[in-house]
Amino acid sequence: MKNILKKLWILILSWILAIVLINIYVLCFSYWNIHTDTTKLQAKPVGIVFWARVFSNGQPSDILKDRLSVAISSYKTWLIDKILVSGDNWRETYDEVTTMQKYLISKGVNQDDIYLDYAWFDTFDTLYRAKHIFWVENSYLYTQEFHLKRAVYIGKRLWIETQGISTDLQDYIYTDYYNRREVLARVKAFLNVEILCSKSKYLWNPVDMSKPQQEISKL
Repeated sequence: MKNILKKLWILILSWILAIVLINIYVLCFSYWNIHTDTTKLQAKPVGIVFWARVFSNGQPSDILKDRLSVAISSYKTWLIDKILVSGDNWRETYDEVTTMQKYLISKGVNQDDIYLDYAWFDTFDTLYRAKHIFWVENSYLYTQEFHLKRAVYIGKRLWIETQGISTDLQDYIYTDYYNRREVLARVKAFLNVEILCSKSKYLWNPVDMSKPQQEISKL
């Protein structure tokens, strides 16, 4: 019985150590690559805005609105030329992507500069499609810092020259929960990138981002 308990403890401690080391490894990629001050950054062709909750009245949540607002600021100061938005559209009554598009247009972003990825699955999928479908090689990522660290890691390991722009414009109710969730989310990202060499669940013909968004059909 003692040997069984000893082996169990060794196994548990090994898993804990592995989780800690993986998190340290993932976080190292974002150390110099997350920015709050964009005034001295060089322009990139594309900014990628990640999904977040949309309310039943069609309005973006605070988290999503902040992501979009910072991307809009970058667009209007010529830091990015195009905006790629990725989100959930798994049922007809819930459409994050169209909400994001409408919000961007309402704030003065040219519709032809907005590209839509309806096939949301997770952060890895979004960045994999950005690389292999939208041919993104160099981009800024727009999301809150708790998520941004993992996103930058995935982007760089997929050989996209990514840097993160933090969109933390306020305190969010569930930030502590999001930070705790990220511990295991980073492990999942590590497995997808380093071990499983995963591919996106949804792929389709490449999209030429020099063409207007209107020419790209919804899935």
